[in-house]
Amino acid sequence: MKQTLPRYRYLLIIGLGLLLVASAQVIDKSYIKETEYPRVSGAYRALSSWGNSRAYPGVDIPPGAFMRGYEYSKTSLQPILNTALGLSGGVNSSVGRKELSATARQRFDTRWRPIGPTNGGGRTLAVVFDPLNPDTVYAGAASGGLWRSKTGGVGPTAWERIDTGLPVLGVSTIAFEPNNSEVIYIGTGEVYSHQTAGDLEANRSTRGSYGIGILKSIDGGTNWSKSLDWSYNQRHGVWAVRVDPQDTSVVWAATTDGVYKSVDGGLKWHQKLNVTMVMDLVVNSLDTDIVLVGVGNLLSPGRGIYRTRDGGSSWSQITGGGIPKDFGGKINFGITSANPNVVYASIGNGFEVHGSDNSTWLLRSTNFGTTFTLQSTTDYSRWQGWYSHDVAVHPLDADTVICVGIDVWKSSNAGNTLTYKSNSKNYFVGELPPGGSEGTTDYSHADHHDVIYHPIDPNIIYFANDGGVFRSLNGGETFEGVNGGYQSQQFYNGSMSHPTSHNLAIGGLQDSGSAMYLGSGRWKRWLYGGDGGWSAIHPTNQEIIYATSQWLSVGRSTDGGETFTDISPPNSGGPVAFIAPILISPTNPDTLYAGSNLLFKTFNGGTDWFSSQWGVGIDGNPILLLAIAQQNDDVLYLATAPLAGRGRVHRTLDGGSTFTEITDSLPDRYPGDMTVDPTNQATVYITMSGFGTSHVFKSTDYGSTWIDIDRGILPDVPTTAVVVDPLFPNHVYVGNDISAYVTKDEGASWAELDEGFSEAVLVNDLSISPGNRKLRAFTHGQGVYERNLLTRKN
Repeated sequence: MKQTLPRYRYLLIIGLGLLLVASAQVIDKSYIKETEYPRVSGAYRALSSWGNSRAYPGVDIPPGAFMRGYEYSKTSLQPILNTALGLSGGVNSSVGRKELSATARQRFDTRWRPIGPTNGGGRTLAVVFDPLNPDTVYAGAASGGLWRSKTGGVGPTAWERIDTGLPVLGVSTIAFEPNNSEVIYIGTGEVYSHQTAGDLEANRSTRGSYGIGILKSIDGGTNWSKSLDWSYNQRHGVWAVRVDPQDTSVVWAATTDGVYKSVDGGLKWHQKLNVTMVMDLVVNSLDTDIVLVGVGNLLSPGRGIYRTRDGGSSWSQITGGGIPKDFGGKINFGITSANPNVVYASIGNGFEVHGSDNSTWLLRSTNFGTTFTLQSTTDYSRWQGWYSHDVAVHPLDADTVICVGIDVWKSSNAGNTLTYKSNSKNYFVGELPPGGSEGTTDYSHADHHDVIYHPIDPNIIYFANDGGVFRSLNGGETFEGVNGGYQSQQFYNGSMSHPTSHNLAIGGLQDSGSAMYLGSGRWKRWLYGGDGGWSAIHPTNQEIIYATSQWLSVGRSTDGGETFTDISPPNSGGPVAFIAPILISPTNPDTLYAGSNLLFKTFNGGTDWFSSQWGVGIDGNPILLLAIAQQNDDVLYLATAPLAGRGRVHRTLDGGSTFTEITDSLPDRYPGDMTVDPTNQATVYITMSGFGTSHVFKSTDYGSTWIDIDRGILPDVPTTAVVVDPLFPNHVYVGNDISAYVTKDEGASWAELDEGFSEAVLVNDLSISPGNRKLRAFTHGQGVYERNLLTRKN
């Protein structure tokens, strides 16, 4: 018998719940003290969530677990082409990864193919010119690897991704040997706080990707080798690599684990300064034994500016001269060939200090760091002083500087007066052509991580920010995006492919709102919010679209995404996930669910929301995942994040009137993703993040008991996506921090779906487009890919 309350009783109960919500005491949502840091940025929340979900129940990721998972996947799991053609007997077959003919590949069409977006980039940490051909530009994506453009980023297909043969995700720095295009170093890992670097508990997990140390190429990027090998210590990150301009065998590195130096071209490295969180380093081109380093981030101990005059044998900390006695953020330097003894230091204060505008300091030295003078406290880094700011100096005029933080600032008098130049709010919304204009002439995307002057024409300046790569052609007066083909976007969970229109899908992006796929490589951008989140499209009226932003901000569009109306549920008074879930009913599309610490429900497309459980939270934790039955929207599963005690899994069979906890034997990890078998509402799948457990579980009795279908066959890495083929429900696809995988026999065997992917891909979500039988991977760093679903035959 269907266990559902009569509609009038349900409305009465959840209506009373709303009264309780309205009167509830507001609980602080932050992980740190808001009274101390009132402007904690969304970037901090997102990065902490990323790190915490992988580290939990520990305080940081296991040092070598990611690389072990990667190596296991590439050596022990068969690629799907082999299993499809009967070339292997299973997971442990000795056949290996056979090469197939082009005819066979075309016949089975097993490759992933990128589908965009190509009309705007994702978070980018570094940009550098080829020293012998400045039309060629390299960019380091935060979790999308190394990219190159031979046209300076100009054109609809300007960028190509460079595979290194290793699982490189975040590229934080790129360096060439002077006057040599063949020798390249890249530093990896986006790590803003490392181990005991900060005195705030969440800091240890503030990272955006895994690091594997420093790689080197001696043939212009065709082949790569490990230089500083941190493959088994992914906790570390590298923030700057500098090659000695007089002796190219000497290479320096600024890392989260101190200052390192090599005297043999990166074959061996030696720690020269044992201090945590070194964020930048510059070498004096006149006397290369003199080196300056900027130390500290997120209140790490020992923060400040350090200097060596003897190649790193001894160091002294520089004080006075306007260097702040205390600060919470990072230090970046700018130097110039106009006067090699001039150094600028950009210092951020971590988060904006309550009641003070002094959150950024710009200093100048005319003796390469012996002393500094405070030039400005114009607050260009603001609450992103721990995350995104930099300074660059004109190569012919040591008094002209570009300072970047959230936006771009310029000075022509040595930083004494800074003039605001860019406006990150002036972006264009809607369908933009690849390589075309992304905003007005004063638009450069927010949160700048790097800025460099062109080596020949100082009117040309390039910027790396959370929207990719931008440039100015007139010395920082106007700006343009140069992101054609730069598929480096970071999607979150909660994407959706339309059930009948294969040319329609939507997902949420880091710092670029929601993006909607229109087919044939076309995308609408910036549809809703700052960080986009879970999204939904009405199954029978494609003009009705739902999108979310941070903290369960929900918007509804009735004109295909052209405009949105805020229909957010009321403040729950409790903890809310940074990327909180919503779901649309497949059978009654005016019915939606949304999760804070409460489960909210609407029967009229978000005009009115009602809360469950009389306004009492599900289990004290924020809801992280929702999954709904395809035939009956009263059957709903939800999972919570472990904020107030361990996360738990619950079900409701009556649309939210009552709940049953079904955590049972599931491991104590962050839940990664959840889905219901589209043909059987009692069958549900869940994946788990973290390390040290199995990662994929199945229940056939509404979650009352769980079966481990990972069986220890899948790599032991965070697993963040699961979906079931509605035509062949025994085909279950999962995605993790390495690749995508499929089982056709309840986990007795698994095959890797890596054909067309780079060596490692953060597959953050999977969705199925039934209309054209495609599987889509929404990645956190490489945009969206799609491939054919398996057929019954294979």
